[in-house]
Amino acid sequence: MSDEKFVILDFETTGANITDNPDKKLGYFKGKKWYDPIELALIDLSSDKEYHWFIKPHKDYLKHKWATDIHGYEPNQFMDRDDLHEFKDIYGEISRILTGKTAVAHNAFRFDKEVMIQTCEKYNLLQPLCKWRDTKQEVKKRYPDMSATQEDIAKWMFKEEYKAHSALEDVRMLSKIFKKLNETPAWIFV
Repeated sequence: MSDEKFVILDFETTGANITDNPDKKLGYFKGKKWYDPIELALIDLSSDKEYHWFIKPHKDYLKHKWATDIHGYEPNQFMDRDDLHEFKDIYGEISRILTGKTAVAHNAFRFDKEVMIQTCEKYNLLQPLCKWRDTKQEVKKRYPDMSATQEDIAKWMFKEEYKAHSALEDVRMLSKIFKKLNETPAWIFV
């Protein structure tokens, strides 16, 4: 894999649409504000160390409907947790882990990177100095006839099912997918 260091990353957000842009008109990811992370997990592949936080969402998202059907978090129950962190309080560690490495996420360019950028902007934090890789795009390019959702990849690549939309379970599975993608030379798929 070269000397490059990778950090597997996954955000879960409230999924609330606080803009006036209807999802159906622009598509789920376009025109949304994404400074609403509620969970973040990382695996630093250089040490195999896992990091995991539940994050108190920004107040702008507390009065809007969450995507509970996707991630399973009910707003009231989530806000009653005793393990919630303010994003700005954990950001120093997040930045330390990511700086100088490549963040790897499934749908990085349409979601996870945007969550990081917009959340840093909202809290006046400098973005981590890291590169990004998107495994969803890599899978689509290498396996154009296969589904590129992370859940489906787990099924067809490893014959496994897992608890998707739990940030910690997502990074664990994505770590396996990423390692598998990197053990197969890309030139085979040209």
